[in-house]
Amino acid sequence: MQNGAHRTKGLSIYAAIAFAVGNMVGAGVFVLSGLIVDIAGPSAVVSYLLCGLLVVFSGLSYAALASIYPEDGGGYLYARRILGSYPGFLAGWAMYISVTIATAFVLLGFGIYANLLTGMNLDPRYGAVVGLVLLTALNLRGIAEAGKIEVALVASKVAILGALILFGLVHIQASDFTPLLPGGVGGMLQGVAMIFFAYIGFQVVAMMGGEVKGSSKNVPLATLASIGIVALIYTGVIIALLAARLPSYGSESVFDAAVVLFGSAGGIIVALGALFSTLSSANANIIGASRIILEMASERQIPGRFARIWNGQPINSILLGAGLGLLLILIGNLSFIVELTNVTILSTMTLVNLSAIILVRRRALLPPDRSYFSVPFGILFPLLGATSCVAMLLTLAPPIILLGIGVLLTGSILFVLEDTPEGERVVQEIRLLLRRPAEDVSEDPGRLRVEVP
Repeated sequence: MQNGAHRTKGLSIYAAIAFAVGNMVGAGVFVLSGLIVDIAGPSAVVSYLLCGLLVVFSGLSYAALASIYPEDGGGYLYARRILGSYPGFLAGWAMYISVTIATAFVLLGFGIYANLLTGMNLDPRYGAVVGLVLLTALNLRGIAEAGKIEVALVASKVAILGALILFGLVHIQASDFTPLLPGGVGGMLQGVAMIFFAYIGFQVVAMMGGEVKGSSKNVPLATLASIGIVALIYTGVIIALLAARLPSYGSESVFDAAVVLFGSAGGIIVALGALFSTLSSANANIIGASRIILEMASERQIPGRFARIWNGQPINSILLGAGLGLLLILIGNLSFIVELTNVTILSTMTLVNLSAIILVRRRALLPPDRSYFSVPFGILFPLLGATSCVAMLLTLAPPIILLGIGVLLTGSILFVLEDTPEGERVVQEIRLLLRRPAEDVSEDPGRLRVEVP
């Protein structure tokens, strides 16, 4: 065993909420909110609240499934257990790709605000690459240190955003909401489609379920609590932007609004908060992605060598994600990154909602020996969740949808690769890390394999 792989199940519900909030309150606030106001005007408030409601439908499905399968893996695990081997693989690969792509967007936001804080005019991609290198190195050291830093970063940025929201509420006027729909209903709905990306971080809690104390109870609570907290923060920030009455809105609007409401010192404070925020969001993404890979390798969905363990972390997975993130950072197109992320994550969420529908209809799948979170009103909310995800997919440009599907299908190569003897040893090590019996690593009858010389 390399470097003594070990695992401590010690994240409290507060730490779990911090990871989810830290993931969601990142570039989705500091970069995306100004872009949404530019598209939807004052109806951006409605866009964020409506999108939050749609996400809650899927959040209920995640909460129910997390209470039954309180392990790492999140949407991958649920689709794998209920829909079968290959749908589970697609869900897991889509999750891994989506959070990796989202990391690139968040770190570009880090680069933008690093410029604003320092007064420099460098290409934001430089700062993004620096942030990517630092966080990759941090996560190669293990989750314990990353978790401590995450809680501190989240507390800092929530305090800063809280001050901004308070000032916005004090200065907002009814006239700031007129006209409410400058872009019409279409502009408001376009905002909803873009915002979906900002809420996907709630899944991080489910991805790390095996490391949360009392996970059957606390993972569902943390999932729903984090969505509610973030919806309030997003809405409050939009109100602050409107109260600032900026001449135009864009990716730097939160900084500009802080200067209007607080003065030049306020701009510096908010820029610092943005740096904390984007780093914590990217950090949570990297941690969540590594958990997915561990789970997939443990169930032989991917060859073990792609999840080689060092310091309890799948270093090959982290390095692969860093490479993909670097490529997207160099491309540097924010809209492209958001839309590509939406294709992959909406695919996963659709599969998770379908899993919840089957779970509700087939009571025999429920564990008889313990309590679990039950979705109210039967299949209604999972059905609404699946429908909303498909509807959001259809709002995206066809080339983006085809590219996203291509990315998912290309990943299927991993599904059919035969593992090496070294990879088999890694799988045994991962199962020990996850505290699962080694003898449970049986050949998956639903997985195709091809021999690779």
